[in-house]
Amino acid sequence: MDKTVIIQPESGLQYNWQEIAANPSGVHQPKMDLVAYKALYINKIAQARAHGQEPVLVSLPIMDENRYFAFITRGMTMQERKNVLYWLGGKVERLRNIHALYNLALFRLASTQCVHLIDITSPMLESAHYEQLLEQDGVTLSQQGQALVDDELATLISRFGLLAS
Repeated sequence: MDKTVIIQPESGLQYNWQEIAANPSGVHQPKMDLVAYKALYINKIAQARAHGQEPVLVSLPIMDENRYFAFITRGMTMQERKNVLYWLGGKVERLRNIHALYNLALFRLASTQCVHLIDITSPMLESAHYEQLLEQDGVTLSQQGQALVDDELATLISRFGLLAS
């Protein structure tokens, strides 16, 4: 059976940060909440199966919450940055936790939907210099990060034939 790799690079980190900076006590929802995120994957899995394909999920890459915070608050005043930090509970680590929540959802979906999952998160976490795997925004893979992911995929292909038709 042919395999279809399903990649959704977005996690729950996409908010309207300007709105949060203006109203840090308000309730703010991500562009794609966790329910919609899971539903998107379930739909893609069903579509692949409907076309006779075996779906394969790919975990999310790591992120650097400090660089991402700097990226999303660039151009903001000091007060607006403080407001975003206040909304995050005073900890930029909350960005990493949100990202991890979406990544964990992928692992759970793979299990409940009985599909393979390619774990690119673990080899990135094992890197002693993970910051070199990301661009300045803290979420986009650098050339080194993409090379690590490509190597991981190639290893899985050759070792397990995971993506071979």
